[in-house]
Amino acid sequence: MYPSEVTGPGKLRVYVQVTKQERKGGVKVTLVDVRAFDKMPKDLWEEWMEFEDKYVPLKILTVRNMKYAFDSLKKAVDNVLGKKEKPPKWFYGSDNASLNNNARIEHVIDDAERMATEGKYVVMIRNDNNFVVEGNILIDFPGEIFDIERDLWEKNPHKPDLLIEDITLARGNKILVTVKKDKGFFPDALWKQKGSKAVVLRVTVGDKVIEAKLPEFDPKRNLKYGEVQFTVPDVTITEETTVAAFIDATNQIAERSKGNNKKTVTLNPKEQQGGARQKK
Repeated sequence: MYPSEVTGPGKLRVYVQVTKQERKGGVKVTLVDVRAFDKMPKDLWEEWMEFEDKYVPLKILTVRNMKYAFDSLKKAVDNVLGKKEKPPKWFYGSDNASLNNNARIEHVIDDAERMATEGKYVVMIRNDNNFVVEGNILIDFPGEIFDIERDLWEKNPHKPDLLIEDITLARGNKILVTVKKDKGFFPDALWKQKGSKAVVLRVTVGDKVIEAKLPEFDPKRNLKYGEVQFTVPDVTITEETTVAAFIDATNQIAERSKGNNKKTVTLNPKEQQGGARQKK
């Protein structure tokens, strides 16, 4: 179980990706609020949230009375699933995750609901199989800051890998940079980052440096699924020019490799009659 405290209105997103399982099966993912528990004591919730290893499911059961809370929630959820009746207010959906089938739950929270729930939400992930299932869990809750322990992100073998795929010339001798994401989670919250926390694409054209933040060079969030092409504004190639592109120039993202984040080419302007560009 993964507890979260929401301090403002917005959308709570839960994504679960299974990366390894021994045979057919998977896990069930459910989103509820604190009202799903049978009169959870306030001090128990506070102890849960303050527990140093609260995001380690095995250790979470060592918290006082937590096994009772887990059993209570499991029973309550089982009574909801598969029933035709309208689900209780505390239940926001359930989904299954297995290999090549990610679980996804999204729930919009307004101020009225947040007052009723005290902003207390819980994601429960159940493996009812007698074998180990491995995967990734992303809980992206309302707010403007993406906050994750960098050490944990660095240790994740399924973290993303960004790379500069290509630097070419588009129509009008404009520079076109192709950025690609190879596998791994790329959470929506990264598009909310501002200031020094923003993910930046830096393009150097001769002695000129142009920087674009993630929402500027990828407003449609194409990097979540593959690649994005960005036409560098206010720059036209009129002579042989060295162009370099550097994705995540401010080092905000833990990646499998940083060696492919940069690329440098030499571009020649296209002739009006269709002369070919050159790259070295």
